[in-house]
Amino acid sequence: MKKKNILFILLAIALFISQLSYVKADSGWDSSYDSGSSSSSSWSSSDSGWSGSSWSSSSSSSSDDGIGIIPAIIIIIVIIIIASKSKNNTSSTTTSNNTSVPSSTVSDEEVQKYGINREQFDKMVYDKYVEIQNAWTDFDYDKLQKLLTDELYNSYVMQLDALQLKKQKNIMSDFKLISTKITDIKEENGLLNITTYLNVTMYDYVVEKDEKVLRGDDKHKIDISYLITFVKTSSQETRVTKCPNCGAEIDAVAGGKCEYCGTVIVVDAKDFVMSKKTCIGQRKL
Repeated sequence: MKKKNILFILLAIALFISQLSYVKADSGWDSSYDSGSSSSSSWSSSDSGWSGSSWSSSSSSSSDDGIGIIPAIIIIIVIIIIASKSKNNTSSTTTSNNTSVPSSTVSDEEVQKYGINREQFDKMVYDKYVEIQNAWTDFDYDKLQKLLTDELYNSYVMQLDALQLKKQKNIMSDFKLISTKITDIKEENGLLNITTYLNVTMYDYVVEKDEKVLRGDDKHKIDISYLITFVKTSSQETRVTKCPNCGAEIDAVAGGKCEYCGTVIVVDAKDFVMSKKTCIGQRKL
């Protein structure tokens, strides 16, 4: 009976978790809000007609984006595994921490081989990160276009358009750099790709037109960590003007997809532009 009671409790917890709404914020909606204000609005990054982003109301019975199903399924699988192992009188416990700092670091010799000054690059990463966050907050499409690859820019545009339709705004402010380090550097097809670990603190919350906070916390900062990739042509003499796959003429600011064959391309960027940003951990301060 005891085992059955435990399984019943765990299943109840799983069903409860499945009803929670996990919402995203930060430019590109990378960070997560564990809880919001008393507002009934919720911010979701599931695909519901907004090409990777959607807005829904938690007060509506039809707003089921399916995100909560994932943790429920995971918990149920774990329950089955535990129940199975208990029959054999065995047990195991595993823990993980995805907020730890990546152990890999590119050596000074490797960085210098590509003509990169580590200190200047680290400063550039942080400065451009802040510029992108501020441009996202201000709906500054022109600045974003200069700081992102075309593919990433197009994704941001769709998300910001959805945000404006709801007459809401994602405010990020008071940034502070904690640490940064280059974790990977490689040159492929005339492109220099540098991935950096970045750890910062900031305020991050969503407001509606009357400045009422809908999500996040305007009184407490978050500590957030990313893996960010910046890309540029490895030589100023190199400039891609045709699709390397089908030969079609390329007309893009920093990159994008060939409109004929769909090949992802990055066109000559005179300076580094962000091609990818992934949140790998965060906590509320």
